[in-house]
Amino acid sequence: MPKSSILVFVLFAFFFCSCKTDRKSSYAIRDFRASLQPSLTKVVSSGILWYSDSSVRTMTTDEELVQLGRSELPLLRASAFREMLNRKSFKHFDVVTQHLDDTALIFVDRGEFGIWDRTVSDDILQQATWATQEEKDKTIEEVLTKHNYLRSAYQILEEIGPQEKYYAIIKSMATRPRRLSEDGNELGFGDIEYALYGLAKFKKPGDIEMIKDKMRAKAWQLSFVSFKLMAEFPDTAYFDVLRSYHHGQFYRTTGHSRNGFSGYTYDRADPVDFIQALVMQQSSRSALLLDTMLNLLPQKPCFPDKDYTIDEMIRNIWAHPCPAYAGLRKKIEPRMREIQKREFTFPMDSSYNKSLDTIKQIIRW
Repeated sequence: MPKSSILVFVLFAFFFCSCKTDRKSSYAIRDFRASLQPSLTKVVSSGILWYSDSSVRTMTTDEELVQLGRSELPLLRASAFREMLNRKSFKHFDVVTQHLDDTALIFVDRGEFGIWDRTVSDDILQQATWATQEEKDKTIEEVLTKHNYLRSAYQILEEIGPQEKYYAIIKSMATRPRRLSEDGNELGFGDIEYALYGLAKFKKPGDIEMIKDKMRAKAWQLSFVSFKLMAEFPDTAYFDVLRSYHHGQFYRTTGHSRNGFSGYTYDRADPVDFIQALVMQQSSRSALLLDTMLNLLPQKPCFPDKDYTIDEMIRNIWAHPCPAYAGLRKKIEPRMREIQKREFTFPMDSSYNKSLDTIKQIIRW
């Protein structure tokens, strides 16, 4: 057998062994009724879980969905779980919690953001809704205590408050390698950022140096999560991180809002995210760096939304008066007055002054 064929066989075997398929019973496509098999084959042949695919939704009974949830093919399982979460005949809380161990990787259609890979269990969590906050809290407990390797476990740390029972878990998530490349380099910093943010919420001085070192080592990859951390929990130790980002990355940013994140590393943060974190330092060093930026930005003809970025920097400095910024405030005062003149406040229409209907609130991950 040619070496290339052997390699393909080994990779193929590795892929299937790496997928968690130790379910009570596994179903192949041939085990389903003949009229359904072409639709299932179509789902699998695409290799991608599409948002617009309706074959599973329109052709399967509840019983068949349960069987699909035990399919030997991860893509069919993920399709089944999505449809279960759309039907009132299934208890969604059980669908979520009973399949958190399904760590097989699938490819998912993310529309304008392209095709992403994620585990089946991560897809369930991202698609699910909970009837009550209590059910969601129980799910969070299950995920953090037993399945904290999932990407959703990292992302949820942005939302939840600091709870001492989770401190050791979150610290482990923040310090352990997320993934390693073939060369042993750490990957997945986009996940670890959330763990660092979750850890910073505890405000324990002993963690600051470690958090700083982690962010500084990946300064070129920092996203809005890290800047949010430094803005909400400021410490002078983080200035080294901000200086590294300014020197190597800030002027290379696309200037796109993080809400329009393209998926590329250089587009992971809005320039204003960095500015807000820097202003919160309120030190002589941050004042000097802000002054440098005020001088350099006007000279950057290709910097997107340059005037908007400068205005936002001035607004942030003005909103945080401190002794270190006294000189800066004198320098920016003329432009700040111009900004204030351009801003008008309109009275809100009383028709918008309505209380929210919390009964219909949708609770998502």
